[in-house]
Amino acid sequence: MKIKPSTLALVLVALGLGGIVLLVQQQPAPKSSNSEAGEQVVLEEEKPIFGFKEEDIQAFTLQTRLRTLKFERDKDGKWQMLEPEKTAASDPSIAFLLDLVATGKTQRTITAPASDREQFGLHQPLATIDLTLKDQKTHKLVIGEYDFNRSFLYAQADPPAEATDSLNVLLVSPNFDNAVNRPLDEWKQPATAGKSSPAPASPKASSQTSPAASPSPNPAASESPSN
Repeated sequence: MKIKPSTLALVLVALGLGGIVLLVQQQPAPKSSNSEAGEQVVLEEEKPIFGFKEEDIQAFTLQTRLRTLKFERDKDGKWQMLEPEKTAASDPSIAFLLDLVATGKTQRTITAPASDREQFGLHQPLATIDLTLKDQKTHKLVIGEYDFNRSFLYAQADPPAEATDSLNVLLVSPNFDNAVNRPLDEWKQPATAGKSSPAPASPKASSQTSPAASPSPNPAASESPSN
C-alpha cells in the first residue's frame, strides 16, 4: 500500500510537534523571579535562621519600641533579668522567644537595594535581639514589619555593621511579634502563690467575745426586813 506524500508530511509534522512539547515539559522551573521594585526573591530549601542551639545562649538583650530588657543565665543556668529590674526571669516567656530564635526557619530570602530598608520596617524595627553565646560569639536578629498579607515578618540575621548597597531580608514566623511584645510583668517570674499565710487569730479575741458571767444574787437583798 502506497502512502500519499501529503499523509507522510502530516505524520512528520505531528512527530516534530510532539518532540517540541516533550522538550518544553522537561525544562526546569526558574529558581528566582524579579519583582516590580527590582527586588529578587530567591526560593530556597527551608533552613534555620541561625546555626546554634537554645542552650548555647548565655545572655541576650531585647530592644523593642517600648523598652530595653537584658537577661543572663546565672551560675545555675537560671535566667535572671538585669534590666530594667534585677529579678528572676520568667522561664516560659524566655523559652518561647529563644526557641523561635534558635529553631526558627526561613525558606525565602529577598535581595533588595539598601534604599528599600524603610519598606521592610528595618529603619525602626519591631525588635532587635542581641545574643551572646557561651563561647562568647555574638549574633543579632533585627525584626521589621509584616509582609503584604501578614503571613511573615521581614528580618535580618547578623546584618553587616557597615552600610552596603543591598539588603538580604528573611521572611520569618509572625510568632516573633507575640514573643517580643509582652508586658514587663510577663518577663518576670511570678511570685509564689500562698507564700505568706494569714496570722492565726489571737486567743484574746475569742475571750473578748465570750458572754460575761451574770452576777450572783445577793441573798441579803432578797430577804424581807424583820419587824
